[in-house]
Amino acid sequence: MITKDMKASQVLADYPETVNVFLQISPHFKKLNNKVLRKTLANRVTIQQAASIAGVELNKLLYELNKSINKEIHIDNFFQEEKMNQTIEKPEILNSISDDKIIGLDVRPILNSGKDPFLDIMNKVKSLENEQVLMIINSFEPVPLYSVLGNKGFEHWTEKINDEFRVYFFKTNPANKTLNNNVQAEKDLSDFENVIEIDVRELPPPEPMMKIFEKLPEVDDETILLVHHHREPVMLYPKLEERGFEAVSNKIEDNYYKVLIFKKRFN
Repeated sequence: MITKDMKASQVLADYPETVNVFLQISPHFKKLNNKVLRKTLANRVTIQQAASIAGVELNKLLYELNKSINKEIHIDNFFQEEKMNQTIEKPEILNSISDDKIIGLDVRPILNSGKDPFLDIMNKVKSLENEQVLMIINSFEPVPLYSVLGNKGFEHWTEKINDEFRVYFFKTNPANKTLNNNVQAEKDLSDFENVIEIDVRELPPPEPMMKIFEKLPEVDDETILLVHHHREPVMLYPKLEERGFEAVSNKIEDNYYKVLIFKKRFN
């Protein structure tokens, strides 16, 4: 049975016939016709996130997907209250910031050319100066980006104008957040009795992520994983979050990051 927490890429891999369901249920999914975008975009989103991005009802998408793979479906199992289209007041920081501090990036032309805009977005993020805000313009809501940039200390606010989504990524106190991250990294390393250390800088993708996942079972409350990486592994953060881990990355120099991975501690 296909559930809301399954990755779209997993569903498409296990049940190739479901691509027609995505294409028929919303024009937002037409990019799945492009094999490159299908591989990169579908790998980042769950079925629940895909429904949100496309603006379709989650239960309807689940029903149609399961029907297409000839599963016996009890509709009552799918229908649950979803928090959809919540109106969130615009943060005060965005009301007070000057227009010259807002850095815009329209990713629609990039997507229309058949390319993945993720690297363009991350390059913009790296170039942001203090107090600058990144505004992403897209034809759909980039839900997976919220957790990726959230792990880098960004908050977000989204507005929809006609068929255009504008997502503002900002830090309420950039200087303090950077300082706190560095302090946290040092504290976490000294708090643990055991350190597992691996170097993935010479490994081609996706081997660095695979190597990290191989080591995760060895990470417990007294053990921290120190990874020497050639870049900040932003796509790793949400995957670690799902598994109950946290990560802090520190840039040492160009093409060299130290990434600390440890289990979440719940008070």
